[in-house]
Amino acid sequence: MTNQLEDIRTRLLVVAEERDLPITTADVHALAVAAAEAATASVTLSVPGAGSVRLRNQQTRVLIGMALGESVEQIARRMCLRPDTVRSHRQTLYRALGVRTGPHAVAVGMSLGLIRPGTRLPLPGQRTGSAA
Repeated sequence: MTNQLEDIRTRLLVVAEERDLPITTADVHALAVAAAEAATASVTLSVPGAGSVRLRNQQTRVLIGMALGESVEQIARRMCLRPDTVRSHRQTLYRALGVRTGPHAVAVGMSLGLIRPGTRLPLPGQRTGSAA
């Protein structure tokens, strides 16, 4: 988590500098810690008759990438992770959902409400709404 925290700090400093934001190093540290904690948070979903499924935030993000049809490399780039790390998250996700394939994981994710069919999912940095 130390490398992740350092990466978040660096990115926050770059954005603050680009936007000329009045931010202290203590503010950057607090924001970086909060972002790192949020990235490793977990979600527990309960489905009647199916028990509960506990997914970490990054596993959920991998599942969303799979639903969008992204390759492991694309998911890794978007999440700022190594492809091997994405593969590891994917395998843990498969075990948590009790599946063996990506399409099955997406279908189970839809049935659990993690992914809604027909809903356009914005990616990080992507603006929502229409331009006039």
